[in-house]
Amino acid sequence: MIRNGIVVAATLCASLAAAPLSAGATAAPADGWQRTGSGILGGVSGIALVEGAPTGRGLADAVVVRDNKGDGENRVATVRLRPGRAPVVRELPWLGMLPADLEALDAVPGRPGHYVAVASRGNAYHVVVADGRATAEQEPAALPGRRDGDNYESFALHRDRSGRTFAVWATRGSGDEKAVVRAASVRIGAHGPEFGAVSARQEFSVPYPDEDEVRHISDLKVLDDGTVMVSAASDPNVDDGPFSSAVYDAGRLTVNGAHDAVLRLKPERALSPLSRFTKQDNRKIEAIAFLPGRLGLWGTDDENFGGSVRFERVGR
Repeated sequence: MIRNGIVVAATLCASLAAAPLSAGATAAPADGWQRTGSGILGGVSGIALVEGAPTGRGLADAVVVRDNKGDGENRVATVRLRPGRAPVVRELPWLGMLPADLEALDAVPGRPGHYVAVASRGNAYHVVVADGRATAEQEPAALPGRRDGDNYESFALHRDRSGRTFAVWATRGSGDEKAVVRAASVRIGAHGPEFGAVSARQEFSVPYPDEDEVRHISDLKVLDDGTVMVSAASDPNVDDGPFSSAVYDAGRLTVNGAHDAVLRLKPERALSPLSRFTKQDNRKIEAIAFLPGRLGLWGTDDENFGGSVRFERVGR
């Protein structure tokens, strides 16, 4: 297995570039959404950008996870996005312990080709994407503070100026039950993700969506400056929807003098959506990533309608 990060990134980018463009590639539709999967097995439940790949408006290489549970159903795919072209999606075989219900994904900072994927019950997998496959390097590690009955849909990795890496994750919440956000230091070593003690814990809820089963955090990412971005989604638990979603600037992650993570999240009354999709839009955002300049890339798991992605700038 290739372990040099630069070689891994080059291999993945070459694989994406070599993939044939979809038949009938066309410009993005007027609403900006581009289909990346069909049917209930084709959703996007987590997304991470490929480190070192070119980015821009309409331009990105990404890795996505899907919340499929059955044997033989895809777990990981690469997505190549280019302006004026249809997405090129390549489903990857999974090597190693087969997970069920992957809900979140982020890239390991400074290690191209390496990712951490998290399943809904709070198991974190160290995954290497290279040579046209996704390989789980070790058995999964449990998120600190995980309890029976918890449901997780978000996970992010952030490296601060000291070079330390921190993980931030949250239960999704449901209706009156708020999401619970936690943060801890993490090391991705020979034995997989090795989490430190939880140093920050805070409850969080959103003002919108405000109907059906509201998932207060359906995904979460931390920008380079420590800004915590979250998506929220509403699901009537009917596979045809209608769904609604929003994206928020939720607050900040900082690091104190003891080198512990500190969360300063906004109360619900102080939140205003940066991006909002109503039931008429029928989009359930379950994955977010950010390119430079606060250019967001949203991914949806729209159940029977498959999965789609959309670029949107949310910068100040």
